[in-house]
Amino acid sequence: MESNTQFQQKISDDFAAWARESVGSRADRQHSLREFDIESWRYLSERGIWRIAVPAELGGENNTWWDFIAAFQGVARGGRDLGFCLSMVAQAGLIRALVRQGTPEQQKTWLPGLLNGQVSSMALTEESGGSDISKMAVTTGPHDALLSGTKVHITNAPVADVILVLGRSGDLEPKANATLFMVDASDPRLLRGPAETMLGNHTSPTGRLDFDGVPIAPVNVLGEPGNGLHLIHEIIAFDRLLYGMLATAYLDPLIDDLLNFVHERRAFHAVLADHQYVQGRITDIKFAVESTRGISRSAMEAVMSGSADASLLCSIAKYQAAESLRTGTENALRIFGHSGYEEGWVSRSVRDALGAVIAGGTAEMQKKNAFTQMVALR
Repeated sequence: MESNTQFQQKISDDFAAWARESVGSRADRQHSLREFDIESWRYLSERGIWRIAVPAELGGENNTWWDFIAAFQGVARGGRDLGFCLSMVAQAGLIRALVRQGTPEQQKTWLPGLLNGQVSSMALTEESGGSDISKMAVTTGPHDALLSGTKVHITNAPVADVILVLGRSGDLEPKANATLFMVDASDPRLLRGPAETMLGNHTSPTGRLDFDGVPIAPVNVLGEPGNGLHLIHEIIAFDRLLYGMLATAYLDPLIDDLLNFVHERRAFHAVLADHQYVQGRITDIKFAVESTRGISRSAMEAVMSGSADASLLCSIAKYQAAESLRTGTENALRIFGHSGYEEGWVSRSVRDALGAVIAGGTAEMQKKNAFTQMVALR
């Protein structure tokens, strides 16, 4: 019987190999086409990426979320497509929420498709409010519940099969009516805009969603009506720590690439590795990676144990992840020099990394949430 560490290493290595032959081999093409890699998504789904932490009675493999993270990091390490992994983050949180909060009917309705390769999306942001999730779509009365409103800049929206929407229940008090709704994206009353043209992360499409009276039944309401903010904060916290896990797995092989490069390339009559300023840039990346790794694991432990400081640690993990990705890829570009600045995987990694500064809540949002949590924990 393998130890958990051995098992997780095997899962990580297996998914790294599978991602290398799917995501990694297709990344250049998908980025040039600015298209989501649905073929690789289905390939990894068939190999059980989404089943890992789901209970056996729900169609899963009955392992842990630590095991899922090992597989997720394998995809990041092997596929080396940051955008693709950001789309995975959006899916993982919803699956975990369905397992934890879904009714048996909801689990039967929504989980099989998601485990077998459907794509999900989480719709929070609105045009007037940015990431201020107090501004939400509204449902009408209890007997003719219809979801209407608009969400913008939503990850996976152009390709999603299932969408989790934060809205308001019209039959509850305005100050306590935030509710989560599961929506079938094939509903004709849901209109989707085209994928937005972004600086980077071309393989993780974002777009607009317009809900024009989408019918809402009990199976569409995740959790208790009016409890949407509490549930979405739980989902977001898990998403934020995944950014930290992603950053370390994405940057680890980049460090290997840099070490190989600086020992082969010469400048001023010496290999680059002999120059102290080059050493400093690489060690800066390593320090950032290890700091992010530590806080992300602490955040994961806090989430799994239900610790009071879980949200605080998840915000720190997200902040550290974004900063590590930004500075790490920029340092890589500086070391590779002109060849890194040319169109290719190095310059692409810089553009993709900048997206992490915005996605999942900006650095300013993470600081605001961290301060709020610090005050609450006094």
